[in-house]
Amino acid sequence: MSASDQQVAMLSVAYHSQQVLSDLAVSLGMQITQPYQWLVINNSPESAGSISLEASCKTTIIRGIEGEGFSEGCNRGLEQLQSSGWKGWVWLLNPDTTLPQQNTFAHLEEQLAQLPPNALVGTAICDRNGLLEQSAGWIDPGLDFRRRRINQELHDDLRGLPINVDWVSGCSLIFKPSAHFVQPRFEASLPLYYEDMDLCLRLAGTGAPILWLPSVRITHQGGKGSEVPSSRRIRLSTCSYIRFLQRHRSGWVLILRTIRLLLNSLIRLPFKPSQSLAAVQGWFEACRKPIA
Repeated sequence: MSASDQQVAMLSVAYHSQQVLSDLAVSLGMQITQPYQWLVINNSPESAGSISLEASCKTTIIRGIEGEGFSEGCNRGLEQLQSSGWKGWVWLLNPDTTLPQQNTFAHLEEQLAQLPPNALVGTAICDRNGLLEQSAGWIDPGLDFRRRRINQELHDDLRGLPINVDWVSGCSLIFKPSAHFVQPRFEASLPLYYEDMDLCLRLAGTGAPILWLPSVRITHQGGKGSEVPSSRRIRLSTCSYIRFLQRHRSGWVLILRTIRLLLNSLIRLPFKPSQSLAAVQGWFEACRKPIA
């Protein structure tokens, strides 16, 4: 294994994200160790224009397609890396994140060197107040399949050691595409959310360990990675939600959660008509074109 196989490239998908990307670039410039390169996929080239960054490492800004989602943006960047012959790790990092400590990148590389090359790895994600976000967890049978998640108490008990989980957040997700028999790609039919869970569950089925690293922390500004109208966000996220249930949960869970979603939309219709209708539209899209 060559030294380049252990290096890390960063990949960020942006939508109206110029300011937060600039903040990330500043925090990146303070790092003791730099990534091999940073790819930024601009998914708002028409509505927000080009992206300009002064970064401390080699940076490539790729023009995406207006309005493409996280999955399609990530896949575009992964294809670019594959075509360039990249064999190292890829760190998917939201544009609205920063690296709070100068040794964050160096510590990550040290940790990755000790992990299986086919692992999917998540990191601790903290909000602007330093509180731990629930960015990893387990999938259980039944309606509350996402209830068990990493919390502060469990984080403290781990004492920095990695733990096996069922899913980690795409906000901060690391993997080595070359270590997998089939190049990992996100499901484009999941336009907003659940694409990270879906990827973790699919690759876990091939034997890839899903690990969460409590000792590597990033800061998440939360909700500032993109500017999407709320009705559009609700429609897309509802579509992803139903399709995730179609693929990964039993039929009765899908039916009961669908009934609850439609009832909630009906109850809120007089008070929040646009959001309620958007949820119904997302459900209808998922039913009209269900995921395999």
